Amino acid sequence: MSSIKKIASFLGLKNNNNSIIDSLLNSSTNKSICLSWARDISNLNKIKSGAVICCREAYQKIKPKKNVEYLVVENPRLAFAKVVHKFFSDLTPDYFTNLHNIHRDNEKLKIGSNVFIGENVKIGDGCIIYDNVSIYPNSIIGNNCIINAFSSIGTEGLGQEFDSMTDSYVKFPQIGGVKIGDNVEIGPYSTIRRSALGTTVINMGTKIGSYCNIGHNCIIGKNCLLTSNVIIAGSSIIEDNVFLGIGALIRNKIKVSKNATIGLGAVVVKNIPENETWIGNPAKKIK
Repeated sequence: MSSIKKIASFLGLKNNNNSIIDSLLNSSTNKSICLSWARDISNLNKIKSGAVICCREAYQKIKPKKNVEYLVVENPRLAFAKVVHKFFSDLTPDYFTNLHNIHRDNEKLKIGSNVFIGENVKIGDGCIIYDNVSIYPNSIIGNNCIINAFSSIGTEGLGQEFDSMTDSYVKFPQIGGVKIGDNVEIGPYSTIRRSALGTTVINMGTKIGSYCNIGHNCIIGKNCLLTSNVIIAGSSIIEDNVFLGIGALIRNKIKVSKNATIGLGAVVVKNIPENETWIGNPAKKIK
């Protein structure tokens, strides 16, 4: 934990607010003083209290709120990552203690051998967890889900920010969670990355094939079908009833709207409207 004043000093800023930051973006409550970050005006306007690390361009275009402390820097994402590593390492969950025995006592679950289940994990009734599955902290799994062998839920994303001062990358904190709805199936060797600070979401009824990767902060809608070897990069949104063919690749921060079809091996680099079919590399609409 640290005060806003100390954090500001660490960033080379002047601030005399001695209020203690006691939570980050993913765990804030009405009683806590939260530290967050914002890259653009839209996200900055959503901050209602606490302290926020932001860029000057966005800050100059908003009307500052009285109960928000603005820490203005050149690269807010990098600054936020450095602050978390410096002052908030104690907020990182325990990713190594296996609590699978607690869940094995639940007669409504089927759990295979060599399964890892971390702290603060909730698994709904009727779920089947096959051998060698890993479910990391802060994961919520709905009812009647199937997680096939060697899959992992809540693994760490790659998230990195380059620091030109040290000529090296700084790991962006990956301390969020995963939420999976009812009746979801995840194929063998697939990975659902935990969110950096919030929640990666797989909504009810979605089916995911083998060797798929869902990046951190993604939101997958209801009743989607992701066939084998699909890769969805971080912070993408896949709306309801989307079909992704074998080997489809979705660039980060892309939105695929509902009822869309993405063909075999397609490389999606732009947002996809509703009810359309796109194929190829780069993906183009079939007229």
